[in-house]
Amino acid sequence: MRISAIRRVMALAALAVAPALHAAHPLITEDTGTQGRGNSQLELTIERSHDEAEGVHRHNTQANAVLGHGVRDDLDLLLTLPYKRQRTEEDGAVTEHAGGGDVGLDAKWRFLERDGFSMALKPGVTAPTGDDARGLGTGRAAWSLFLVSSFERGPWALHVHAGHLHNRNRVGERVNRWHVSVAGWREVGPLKLVADLGTNTNSTASADSDPAYFIFGVIYSVRKRLDLDLGYKKGISRAETDRTWLGGVTWRF
Repeated sequence: MRISAIRRVMALAALAVAPALHAAHPLITEDTGTQGRGNSQLELTIERSHDEAEGVHRHNTQANAVLGHGVRDDLDLLLTLPYKRQRTEEDGAVTEHAGGGDVGLDAKWRFLERDGFSMALKPGVTAPTGDDARGLGTGRAAWSLFLVSSFERGPWALHVHAGHLHNRNRVGERVNRWHVSVAGWREVGPLKLVADLGTNTNSTASADSDPAYFIFGVIYSVRKRLDLDLGYKKGISRAETDRTWLGGVTWRF
């Protein structure tokens, strides 16, 4: 594979492995909900994406196990263990890498709650546990801070999520990156119909556009403590991955 193509693939892969934000899957936008003191949640998710740029086909799979625990009624700690599989095809040549990604540790503190409106802060760090030489990690610890707001009224909910990622790395990505997104859902019996719209600063400093996406999907509450979800993510800018299917299961205990 040519050096220029390798650089393009690494840049595109960096977009696909942007830090997980631990929202109610398949949403990327976070909400202010917490587990409650002494309660826990295990979320298992998988995302399969396809992207094509300048004759390079990229197929990525990312699986996450996210364990959350309520330290207080308004404070959660979350541990994220990612696994990634990346397959790149160009001119008949296939390159494939798979392995664990950078482990994340986050906290979510809801500091305001009044008349259906609430706000939370979400700081986080990632440890460089993924192999950066194979595109599975960034090679350095990074940190992030997000502000989240939610408004819920009856079956409707609206969430806004914005913040900064200090993306320290050894793979040539932009260090200071921003995220902003808005999402909503409508409860219909045991279903939540969800939608999400957002954008991030491009990890490639020389890029002329930022990735932007739209997600729609559904969350099905099989029972009070068990949810299944399915979603579709569509890139709406040139820098975003073309299409991604998202699925997951959430168990609260």
